[in-house]
Amino acid sequence: MSLKMDLLNSILDNIDEGIIIIDTEGKILFFNEVAINKSKAVSINKPLQLGERLEDTVSPHRKEIICEMINEIKLKKQSNQTFAEYTNNLGTTVYLETTFVPVVDEAGDLASIQLFIRDITLQKIFEKKLTTQVANVSNLIEKANAVIIGIDTSGYITDWNEHCYKITGFDKDEVYAQKLIDVLLKEEERPVFELLMLRILNHELVSNYEIPVYTKAGKRVTFLLSATPRSTATGEIIGVTFVGQDVTELTGYRKSLEIKVEEKTRELKRILKKEKEVVEMKSRFISIASHEFRTPLSSIQHAAHFIKQHQRISPEDLTKRLDGIEIQVGHMTSLLDDVLTYGKNEAGKIQLIITKIVLLDFTNNIVEEVGHSTKNTHTIHLNFQQLPGEIATDEKLLRNILINLLTNAVKFSPGQEHVYLTLSGLTNHIKITVRDEGMGIPETEMDKIFEPFLRGKAATSIQGTGLGLSIVKKGVELLGGTIRVESQVDMGTTFTVTIPEQ
Repeated sequence: MSLKMDLLNSILDNIDEGIIIIDTEGKILFFNEVAINKSKAVSINKPLQLGERLEDTVSPHRKEIICEMINEIKLKKQSNQTFAEYTNNLGTTVYLETTFVPVVDEAGDLASIQLFIRDITLQKIFEKKLTTQVANVSNLIEKANAVIIGIDTSGYITDWNEHCYKITGFDKDEVYAQKLIDVLLKEEERPVFELLMLRILNHELVSNYEIPVYTKAGKRVTFLLSATPRSTATGEIIGVTFVGQDVTELTGYRKSLEIKVEEKTRELKRILKKEKEVVEMKSRFISIASHEFRTPLSSIQHAAHFIKQHQRISPEDLTKRLDGIEIQVGHMTSLLDDVLTYGKNEAGKIQLIITKIVLLDFTNNIVEEVGHSTKNTHTIHLNFQQLPGEIATDEKLLRNILINLLTNAVKFSPGQEHVYLTLSGLTNHIKITVRDEGMGIPETEMDKIFEPFLRGKAATSIQGTGLGLSIVKKGVELLGGTIRVESQVDMGTTFTVTIPEQ
């Protein structure tokens, strides 16, 4: 029996926990070596001794706690636990956890109380470090210069840092236990966000997601968010954490930049198109000029050569040859005038010179001039309707418009005899209508008739540079007017020009 007791005491002395057994009066019945060491380390009131009352061995501020614990165990016969913080002889803080376990006899009466004393210093140090780290992380989240929002799987807000408040104006108390979509999103944005939530809850990481939200004041801002699911140790998703920034200003700048890029792209396309048109126009000009100038030059050369070779040419024949040269020079001059006029229009060098024009005399002179230049092959019928006596406009531009329209009407109605010119007076406007009964313009060519150096297929045998209508259109635009054309093949063409008084 003595051997068993010695073995038991040896075991109890070598375990990690201090053990003290007291009777119902609090007197010490047993203690092991660890209990002695623990009591020395924490500098209790006096050393442990068998028969001493336990409360007399502890420091005064612990005595009351020991007495309360013993009385409570006597009353309830249930285990209880206390925790104490001590400073040992070395000035180091020691944390002890004491568990009071009641021992009852066969009759159910309290026989003794066992105290198990465990040093939990390392655990407490770890807990304090962990608590400090958690506090630091919480403070970092709270003070971070970033939007940090936590929600549960149902979308209710669980985390909301100060930066969220600064941007949205919503305080924590206003958003906690509220759904994120109800707080920040408009109705039309919610379906997209719900689809986003499904992706996240399916363990998908979402980054750089732009979402428009609305502040407490109703202002629209843009968040750039990354979302991470929050999981338990078993992998069950319990929520989502959103981290991001307010990129409203950046988004606005980006959109502004995109608009500028689009504008520059459109401008570049316009320039390239213009360059292409210029190249095409030059090609057309070279083609037309080489043809239109070669014919009169050949005629002039032929006439000059004839005069040179025939020294005794009759006066009548000489006059005929010289008249031919004069006509061809006039034709070339007309061609050059068209080219120069168009060039000035394109370069923007034409300045409006507004003067008062007596329309009746002006129009009659134009008709006479056109008749003479076209050898009076057609009769130009004049019709004046409520025409004002004078109109303020640019005489040179109006002259170019009328001459080109009338000359074209004559040229493009070969075999016909009549061209019709109507001038009507409107309120602060005049309307000019030129109608012929000629070859007409095919519908496929109608959208190109005002392009320079471009002539219809049916007009290849008719002299001209293809600039007449381009000059007309430019002149009408410079005067702030409009031009309209109606035509049917083999039935004729009607041009209607409306010009405001300047």
